[in-house]
Amino acid sequence: MDGALTTGRPAERRQAVRRPAAALDWVGSLRLRPGLEVALVNLSTGGALVETLTRLRPGARTALRSSGTGAGWAVTGYVSRAWVAAVEADRGVVYRGALVFDTALDFPEPGNS
Repeated sequence: MDGALTTGRPAERRQAVRRPAAALDWVGSLRLRPGLEVALVNLSTGGALVETLTRLRPGARTALRSSGTGAGWAVTGYVSRAWVAAVEADRGVVYRGALVFDTALDFPEPGNS
């Protein structure tokens, strides 16, 4: 065999810490260009995981805009991955999309919001 076998979980490849939406009280409502309302699943300085009722297209350029309790913010990027997260009786198809930002998002550390 050419490579070593590993057991257990694969190595962590993420470059930035993901923070769940519940820990980010400074993030308000979010819209993804061209005006799609999205729910935040998690956020890092380099990207976000969002949920929406509208299908997202991998590779599509977009901008994520927040209007929250503090100053609003916006960051451009692209949809890296997208998939069907659920099919629900009341909402229909629910999609999730991973966004990669063009520039790092500077946001408060936990407890400093």
